[in-house]
Amino acid sequence: MPLDSADRTRLTAVLDQAQERGWVGPQAIDRQIDHSLGFAAAAAGPPDHAVDLGSGGGLPALILAAAWPHSRWILVESSLPRAAFLELHCARLGWSERVAVVHATAESLGQDKEYLAQADLVTARSFGPPLEVIKAAAPLLRPGGELIVSAAPNATPWPSQLLSDHGLFPDNLTSTSPRFHRSTRTGMFHVKH
Repeated sequence: MPLDSADRTRLTAVLDQAQERGWVGPQAIDRQIDHSLGFAAAAAGPPDHAVDLGSGGGLPALILAAAWPHSRWILVESSLPRAAFLELHCARLGWSERVAVVHATAESLGQDKEYLAQADLVTARSFGPPLEVIKAAAPLLRPGGELIVSAAPNATPWPSQLLSDHGLFPDNLTSTSPRFHRSTRTGMFHVKH
């Protein structure tokens, strides 16, 4: 799913600023945009409502919000400077009506009734270990919603028991590059203790 040249140019300018602050990696911005578009290729389709965990400098959320102009997004960022940066640039991009930035930890969002079981899609890139990602994402997903997480080139599938303990199944680890873990919320969320 390509971005039009105007969107790519605007997003490159934003991501250049984020990169200068150390909030996105040192790789070429075009390459990072293309990696972010891989989330769209891994998804079943455009979501109505999506959440990005640990949005940092805006990857992949800003790219996906541009690629899916009818989707609504919540960008979750625990760092106040990064959250303020994202909020400013979402407003400048004209997305304030459909993209909200929440200054909070991803774990706390999953404990807020306003956000429980609302998302069609939850994304994460460089967020944390599998258990941390799954525990933060599962409560936010509606039944049938997808979790898509950037995976290392040598990644192995996440344990089925870990996923099922949090109402997710299976880990469809994509085989093409870039790679992604993709799981679906199977039903009501119950954590086994």
